[in-house]
Amino acid sequence: MSDHAFQHAATTKTPIPDVWSALDNPKTWEAIPGVDRVIDPIIDPSGRLKGFSFESVVAGKSYVGQAVPAGREDERLMAWDIRTSEVEGRITVGLSPADTGTRVFVDLRVRGIGMLGSVFFPVIASAIGSGFTGTVEDFVRVLDTV
Repeated sequence: MSDHAFQHAATTKTPIPDVWSALDNPKTWEAIPGVDRVIDPIIDPSGRLKGFSFESVVAGKSYVGQAVPAGREDERLMAWDIRTSEVEGRITVGLSPADTGTRVFVDLRVRGIGMLGSVFFPVIASAIGSGFTGTVEDFVRVLDTV
């Protein structure tokens, strides 16, 4: 099964260092597309988010998954490999300077796994795609409040 990719970028008035700090806060990830609730975050002694479990509701069905580090470049990029029983992929948040704050780019790549995931993946991908842009805009609005 092929990957489905979703991307959107928006600008926040919040400066990059503050956005970066917010990305180490587990609650921030509850506003990102595909994560409705963070469960059991792992935070190292320096305050860096090192992984978490999450709940996602897609097309009326609840999925519990894991997010493990897939890349981190301070004040530039944070990426997580994600996996549920039916879907796996990667979510990447990139940061760059903008005239009025920070440009936030969100890239989500997912694919169905297993028999159930393969059967229902078109519905899951459609549900993700239909709300992706709005969810990224909401995520960036959350960053405006940090």
